[in-house]
Amino acid sequence: MGSSQKKVLIVDDEPVILDMLAQSLAVDHERYGVVTARNGQEGFEILSRENVFLVISDIVMPEISGLHLLAQIRANYPQIEVILMTGYPTGEIKRQGRQGNCLHFLEKPIKLRHLLEMIREQIAINDQGFAGTLKNIQLMDLIQMCCYSGITMAVSVMKGSQQGTINIKDGEIVHAVCGNMTGENAFYNILGWQSGSFETIKIPSPMEHSIDKNYNYLLLEAARLSDLKTEEEKLTGEQICWDDYLEESVDPDEQSELNSSMRVLIVDDSPTMCKILTKILTVKEEIEVVGTAQNGEEALERIDELKPDVVTLDVNMPIMDGSSTLKHIMIKKPCPVIIISSIGNRSQKNILDFLHLGAVDFVSKPEKVEDMVVQQQKIIEKIRTAATAKIGNFKRGKDLKVMAQVQNNVKNQLPCKRLVVINSGAGGFTELVNTIHLLPSDMDASILVLHEMPPEFVSPLSCYLNDRTVVTVLPIQEDVHLLGGICYIGTTGARLKLNAALDSYAVSVEATKSADDRVDYHFSDFLHSVYNSFDGPIKVVLLSGAMVDNLDGLRCIKE
Repeated sequence: MGSSQKKVLIVDDEPVILDMLAQSLAVDHERYGVVTARNGQEGFEILSRENVFLVISDIVMPEISGLHLLAQIRANYPQIEVILMTGYPTGEIKRQGRQGNCLHFLEKPIKLRHLLEMIREQIAINDQGFAGTLKNIQLMDLIQMCCYSGITMAVSVMKGSQQGTINIKDGEIVHAVCGNMTGENAFYNILGWQSGSFETIKIPSPMEHSIDKNYNYLLLEAARLSDLKTEEEKLTGEQICWDDYLEESVDPDEQSELNSSMRVLIVDDSPTMCKILTKILTVKEEIEVVGTAQNGEEALERIDELKPDVVTLDVNMPIMDGSSTLKHIMIKKPCPVIIISSIGNRSQKNILDFLHLGAVDFVSKPEKVEDMVVQQQKIIEKIRTAATAKIGNFKRGKDLKVMAQVQNNVKNQLPCKRLVVINSGAGGFTELVNTIHLLPSDMDASILVLHEMPPEFVSPLSCYLNDRTVVTVLPIQEDVHLLGGICYIGTTGARLKLNAALDSYAVSVEATKSADDRVDYHFSDFLHSVYNSFDGPIKVVLLSGAMVDNLDGLRCIKE
């Protein structure tokens, strides 16, 4: 991990310019640090370990351009501002920069005084404090905004005679105190207040640490506790004491009396989440929650005892975390595992690693901001699919060597003459990674991968695969022109269409018609557009979990 001082990252493939900018910006070393990268890939790796608040990047660079880097930052670190610079400005480049919400667009040669003023202005914005009254905004939204910005601050919250304090360090909630309570319980109690006032206060030194879980988990857990407390108060007509409510736990031996065909073990260190998932799953008579476990060691014992058909597994747990638990399951007790976790920017790569270790699928923990019925249907469908997996086919994926240093240059690619379409879904992640890893560097075809996943995973998956193959892997998040030797990654949930234009081909991304759009029809419609537009050889590859109930598009390709 990098130091806590905020950093400016400079990315440019010209060493002279890189050194000149770094030396010039060093005059403000007391306000911020400066780190440098010689290309986009190196720059993106720095973001994962340094406390960067601003990126200054050249646009025209080999392997990963500044515009591609901007897209990756927007997908993975939306709180980081980006300044783009180039010696070859065009209207199209400026348009793409605006679409990516870059902070400023500078033309070379750079006016250093102007650049320093921009950075100082951004530092001032980041350091501004605030005070106010919580009337039209929820306290949870305020805390989320502070964490999202990656700042360090303390917030004092008042409601009548009650007062609480929440300390945030580098965007993570590290301590809370409310009356006689400290740590998580104090945080949940404060977040349960529906109104009040707040102000920022001086951060104590040294800062006490009583909370070690990430802010996404804490905010989600606070929302669920508040909702459950409100529901029980409505049912009983009595006001529930927060102290009693926070101590409530779930009996791990509580089992459904239904004679079900799908036996599910829930592994999560949150008793509240265990209760929520149990309620969600047991609305269907075909599913029986046979037990719960609050850490990995307990889960391994319960798998031996209960012989579940499916295990739902949390990522972050005490004693034995999700990663170690999954490794033990795949080695000693193979069974279908679904990762159920809060899906934020920091957890996306972890979830990809989990899938490579042998997990069948993943789904986000239910949130109160979404339609609970839709979330319930999604989780139940994941359980149904996982229960059909053949345990004999389970295996842990091998760690693949990172190969980013020998990637091809996108500029040197030829027009698309041949096309390979790969459809992958639940259980097919390891097959997909191994397939892309083996693609040759002299490949002349365009590879289109459609994998079943949320849209926010498209960019992280493309980066994950890009690091593990000699070909360039790019995300399909907006319209793209196809080039030979490039692999493109998209989600089966998007409505894609192949279009022909002169001697080139492009894939357009269309808006979905409704939340009920069927994924298998998306794929079939896309194959129809391939059939109607593409003149060269076509190959379709179906991996595990491919959604192909509608065979019309495949029939067209076969003809």
